[in-house]
Amino acid sequence: MDAYGIQLRQPLPRDLIGRSVAIAAIGTAFEASYGWRLLGGQDELASGFFTAGSMGLLESFVHEAEVQTDHIGPAVFELFGDDPSGERPPGLDTRSVPVIVIAGMQGYLLHQVVRGDTLSGIARQYGSDVRRLTVANELRDPDRILVGQVLRVPQ
Repeated sequence: MDAYGIQLRQPLPRDLIGRSVAIAAIGTAFEASYGWRLLGGQDELASGFFTAGSMGLLESFVHEAEVQTDHIGPAVFELFGDDPSGERPPGLDTRSVPVIVIAGMQGYLLHQVVRGDTLSGIARQYGSDVRRLTVANELRDPDRILVGQVLRVPQ
């Protein structure tokens, strides 16, 4: 960790993000103000700012932010200390992590695949859909799931 930077604890790589994102870190920022954003390629999908801790002190913090996007797919989550210039150039304090965004998701259930399961059957069973299951589990072929495999089922 950079002595004056941010150590991101959550979200973790490949976490699912839906209606909200829980942000946990240790850090310090100008006037204890932080920013976050979700990027889908070059597009900003969602963003926000919040205050946490005290100015100048390295402290742990947790913040839950509402996410409003219609994106379903891979994205990058970024957390950074506020820049008083307003320009927000990338700096040493920016932390990035690859995540998966499922628009409107409240949470997810886990399902262990048993003999005879199909992705469409699992989607029907839980009131989800094949696209969300495929994206949430990074499946290359939605027709190929394995007995014993644990799937995240977005709700």
